[in-house]
Amino acid sequence: MTKIRVGIVDDERLFIQGMKMILEQDDELTVSFEAENGLELLEKLAEDEHLADVILLDLAMPLLDGVDTLLKIISLSIPIKVIILTSHYNDSMIVKLLDEGAAGFLAKNEHPDIVIQTIKGVHRKGFFINDHIMQLIRDRRLLAKRKLVDIDLTHREIEILKLICKEYTNKEIADKLRISSRTVEGHRKSILEKIDCKNTAGMVIYAIEHKIYDVSISPFN
Repeated sequence: MTKIRVGIVDDERLFIQGMKMILEQDDELTVSFEAENGLELLEKLAEDEHLADVILLDLAMPLLDGVDTLLKIISLSIPIKVIILTSHYNDSMIVKLLDEGAAGFLAKNEHPDIVIQTIKGVHRKGFFINDHIMQLIRDRRLLAKRKLVDIDLTHREIEILKLICKEYTNKEIADKLRISSRTVEGHRKSILEKIDCKNTAGMVIYAIEHKIYDVSISPFN
């Protein structure tokens, strides 16, 4: 079985060691590297951008913090999913970083089972949105509904976007619609380009805000 490779980036050595012990108790996870700040992480990724499948990235770090590190990873198109670690939920910051390309958020005092669930969810689907973040998206939709711009998505793209929101993988979507996985991936890329989003989480937020997906039927619990 191929394990999910996780990188941990945090300036607290004790936190890294504790998180590593938690993750490696799960048979599906392995910690592939550790870093103590954003600069160290970027140096490691410059040597091998496939060093991990998912990164747990602390927001508050010396030299280069989590915000600037995430923006750098996104700007370089490094194929890695980033989960932000934070001690305190800042609502405006969460929405901004989801827009910029974060795949999920975790409080640093979160229960270990939720940490593992989030990592697996992000690896499988490209995003993981908990109830708190879902409420933020609902609130933002209500506040911004007059400012929303409709994008000309095709019927097939809307169909695929709805299935993405329901947590279907590319293969599952392909099987359901009787098309190839390559075709699904092509539609994914087209949707991202049209709505100017960085990742799957951005697509889900767009779908909720534009009422393409009904948030009253939430898959994120």
